[in-house]
Amino acid sequence: MISAVIWLLSLAGFWLLCIVTARHRKLFNLKTLSQRAERIYKIVGFMLLGLALAGTSLMPNPVDGILVWFGILTFASLLISALLAVQQQHGLGVNKSRRRNPQNT
Repeated sequence: MISAVIWLLSLAGFWLLCIVTARHRKLFNLKTLSQRAERIYKIVGFMLLGLALAGTSLMPNPVDGILVWFGILTFASLLISALLAVQQQHGLGVNKSRRRNPQNT
């Protein structure tokens, strides 16, 4: 149970750090953020990752918990990377189809 909470915290933290980047916001058609909002997203993202690390102290053996945290971080980052790759490929496919058929403007 605690591993699922750590995974969700890590996933949310990585997602917030991901959408701070203008390139990734553009990929998902999100609005631009002010510098203050970007700073808040970064701080909250790192805080969520820190909370996930702190959650490892609730495990029976904290040393093993830290190892589990690194593993969970790996899988959370892989999921975010896969989501970005799929979204980028989807975006490229839409652009190619629009170039082929000029009536879709």
